[in-house]
Amino acid sequence: MQKVLLVSCGDVGIETGLRFQARGAKVTAWRRSPEHLPAIFDAHRVDVANGELPPIDPETEIVLFTPVPSRRDLAGYELNYLRTTQRLVTALQAQAPSLSRFFYISSTSVNAGQDGQWVDEHHAKAPSRPTARILAQTEDLLLESGLPVTILRASGIYGPGRTRLIDLVRSGSARLPSGSRWTNRIHRDDLAKAVVHLAEFGQGIKDLYLVTDNRPSQLAEVYEHLAASLGVPLLATEDDAPQPATDRRLSNTLLRSTGWEPTFPDYREGYRAIIRGSAKRHH
Repeated sequence: MQKVLLVSCGDVGIETGLRFQARGAKVTAWRRSPEHLPAIFDAHRVDVANGELPPIDPETEIVLFTPVPSRRDLAGYELNYLRTTQRLVTALQAQAPSLSRFFYISSTSVNAGQDGQWVDEHHAKAPSRPTARILAQTEDLLLESGLPVTILRASGIYGPGRTRLIDLVRSGSARLPSGSRWTNRIHRDDLAKAVVHLAEFGQGIKDLYLVTDNRPSQLAEVYEHLAASLGVPLLATEDDAPQPATDRRLSNTLLRSTGWEPTFPDYREGYRAIIRGSAKRHH
């Protein structure tokens, strides 16, 4: 039986764990509030950033780390990404001799790109914000750890309960950008699907994949589609909006070359499912 450890197990971790469990794996999950975890997980109350880490089963084969900062400032990122990752790496090096793959969910905020440029795994990291620089440093720490690491840089995660754009459109608060605003997104279920797929992929697995859907989209197009779907008036244009730090299109060609295909290939299918309420967010 495959043994899987989910660290800082929130919405994405739970969805991934349920998919591993459906394939017969034994799933252990750590988080600060284990009462929110599914009863079928072996749940533990663990504050990975500050508390004592419990012993790791030496037969653990797969680890998924999905950190969330306790605060959105630089200190929160340093603690919950960089320092926590170092603690976890040290524990795994000492206690997990059977580890076959450590998956770390990073962010495409470490990628640069302007003027609609296509960006893939070969482009150098160029984080534009201090918090994104912490994410880049965390990636470097993992890649230098000697562990079998695969970094999944997720684009904008959306899905059940993640309704920010829908709420903006429904309330009339959204504004159409006057210039180019390329957006890239991945449905929660397709991110979880990618983890499970790559865990079974075997020797050809790479150490980095961009996880994003098949079709980058202009933000204005997404807003207009949501307005039509929700039956609300079209939106006014925001003429004085600041230029985004990045304006690029992200490629999922490498991930798709492994045989992974998203269930929600672009925002239209994904938001249709959210509006229909066909799934729920895990808490």
